[in-house]
Amino acid sequence: MTDFDRTLSELTALPVADRLRVVESLWDSIPVETPLPISPEQREDIRRRIAAYERAPDNTLTWGEVLDRLRDRG
Repeated sequence: MTDFDRTLSELTALPVADRLRVVESLWDSIPVETPLPISPEQREDIRRRIAAYERAPDNTLTWGEVLDRLRDRG
């Protein structure tokens, strides 16, 4: 077992709240300017969404509207 595997095994044994803290800490440790790789499929999806927005910019929801809709489902 490698050090990585051992560490991962220990981390996954933590309670969920602690694992979430680890994930957040790791994410925050990545410099903002670090380019994140995206797949060709993700790139195409982004292009499709931008094009849809540009065709109908008024056909969007604010973050508050999204939250309201999600809350209404419950």
